[in-house]
Amino acid sequence: MSDDLRAQLSHLVQEEDPYRTLDSLESVVVRAYLTNQGYGAPAEGGPRSIEGWVAWVGQHSSVS
Repeated sequence: MSDDLRAQLSHLVQEEDPYRTLDSLESVVVRAYLTNQGYGAPAEGGPRSIEGWVAWVGQHSSVS
């Protein structure tokens, strides 16, 4: 599951480095995607990289 999510998020923001800090627009896009997919997202803040979001979903999502 984490490999699939990592690939989906990487494709979504066109980023090959899952550890690079996302800019604010990329973060909004990732947050919206995760919310629309039923994973949820923290109200504010949250991870700053694709890898961080993958780990967050693994720890906090009832869908995972």
